[in-house]
Parts: sequence; structure tokens; C-alpha cells
Amino acid sequence: MTWATKRLDEVCSIVMGQAPPGEGYNLDGLGWPLVAGPGDFEGDRPVVKKFTKHAAKLSQRGQIILGVRASIGAKVWSDRIYALGRGVAGLTPAEEVDSRYLWHWLTWCAPELSAKGKGATFKQVNRQDIGEMEVPVPGLAEQWRIADVLDRVDTLRAKRRAALGLLGAARTAAFVHMFGDPILNDRSWKRVALGALVERIHSGRSPICLDRPASEGEWAVLKLGAVTSGEFRPAENKALPVTVAPRAEDEVRAGDILFSRKNTRDLVAACVLVRSTPVRRLMPDLMFRLELKEEAPVVAEYLHALLSYPPKRRTVQDRDWIGAWDLGIPQAREVG
Repeated sequence: MTWATKRLDEVCSIVMGQAPPGEGYNLDGLGWPLVAGPGDFEGDRPVVKKFTKHAAKLSQRGQIILGVRASIGAKVWSDRIYALGRGVAGLTPAEEVDSRYLWHWLTWCAPELSAKGKGATFKQVNRQDIGEMEVPVPGLAEQWRIADVLDRVDTLRAKRRAALGLLGAARTAAFVHMFGDPILNDRSWKRVALGALVERIHSGRSPICLDRPASEGEWAVLKLGAVTSGEFRPAENKALPVTVAPRAEDEVRAGDILFSRKNTRDLVAACVLVRSTPVRRLMPDLMFRLELKEEAPVVAEYLHALLSYPPKRRTVQDRDWIGAWDLGIPQAREVG
């Protein structure tokens, strides 16, 4: 089925925010609640951190507030009237476009919008960048159907995230039950440096890749999303151009322990144990592979569980060199 496409500014009012003057800020709860930028987003609603007496650009209830700098493409629903700072824009669809349909379309096209960002210090997009984006516009009945389906998908994703959170908590509890608290080392396991257990800590490389996942049989470089959830997700990748030769030593193998070495603090030190993987998946330079020595008195499953233990992980997020990280190592018979 082919649908007509229109520019976003043909089917949507776009109001770009602006920064209130310095004297317009007010912290005593008087005036208009201010949404300065995506840093004021939490879930799908804004969080109020400041108020302003200056209200040149206001959102309306039911509008979509879109991030236009820093986290370009992030969005929240306007559940009341807000003053819009220069880090956001307010979007109001015309009668021919359903707001929920527009919300889901903005989720899908966020990478395209983010790629338009310009600026040396931080990236941002302007009204033209937003307005020129092409929106498929089926009939309203079809928009409602699509939005209903995607709402249900979002609900399932939220339930899955909650279930994974509970599973992670259960794994942590089981680990502590079996081995004690690795921070307190209340069972007095021998402590050794991680560097004494590994043959090498190897990182890949990050050549310029195609802006799509790999098809079957293609080489690909993993994105950080392949490890940051704590579960290995090989589908999080970008295809390697045929003009770039893959480096064989960077290929991911079953049994590998992969560890994120760069990103925001919350995402550094995410660790996965690769139980199975498609062929031709390469590590980027944002990851380490921990290659255990053959004589190391530890198995990969235990090391992965230990590295994933939240309090222990926080200690490595504050270190520059993980090889010096002290680990509590039970006897092999206790691990197996």
C-alpha cells in the first residue's frame, strides 16, 4: 500500500522554544513551569525543575514536546501548559494527523532527525530541519489502527523490561546466596587482580560503517547496544562496507566475555557472556574482550556474574584500568 507523504510542517504546527531572560527564572514555584531541554524529560512526561515569569513560547496540553539539542529526537507529552526553552520544540498535529500516530512516527525517525544535528560544542536542529521531514499520511482510520498496534508493542516492551529487572534482581540474590557479598568478601575468598586471570584484555576497532544492520553473511561491527543491557544482542550492529577488510582477531566467539569500556558512566562496565553468536560479528573499539588464561582458577560464568554484580560494577566505573581490579575467587569446586 502506498500512502501520500507530506512535509512535517505541512501537517503539524512547530513552535521552537527560546531561553527566558536571566531575570525571568523563578525558583519559588511561581510563573510557568519551564521545560528547558531533554534533561527535563522523565519517561513520557516533563519534570519541573524551574519556573519562569517569561512565557513567550508556551506548549499546550496534549502537544508533543520534542528535544532539538543534546538528545535530539527525545520527546514527552505535554500534560499541562509549559514554557518552552530553546532545547525543545512544541508540535501540534493538524486534524488530518493523529497525535499518537505522530508520536510513534517520531520514535521511528529519531535517528534521521538526530543526523541533521549541527554545531561544534553540541548538536542541535532548527525548525527547517524538523519541518522538511517527510511523513507518510494514511487515512485517520489507518493511523488509529497503526497507533493501537504500536501502543500494545510499547506495553509489551515495558513489561519485558520490568521482567528483566526482576530476573536481574533474582540473579543477584542467587549469586550472593552462593558466594557471599563480593564487596565485603564475607566468606574470605582469596583476592586476585583481574589482570592475573586474563591472557589479554583486547579491544576491537570502529571503522566507518553503513547506516544499517548487516544482512545474512555480511560482516558487521557491534554497537554498544549489543552489551549494555547485560544480555548479548548481536542484532545491534552496523554493516561493514565491502571496501573495509575485517580484522579476524576482532570476531566475536561463543564463550567470550565482552565488557563496555566507554560511554556514559551508567553504561560503562556493562558485561555479557556470549553463549552463541552469528558469524562475522566484530568488536568495536568501545569494548574489551577478556581472554582468560587456561590455568586461571575461575570459569567464565562466575567471572561474568561477578563483573555484573551491581555494587562491584560501580567500583570499576571509577577506575581507569580494570586489570588492577581485585576479585574474590572461590575454589573451582565451589564455582562449578
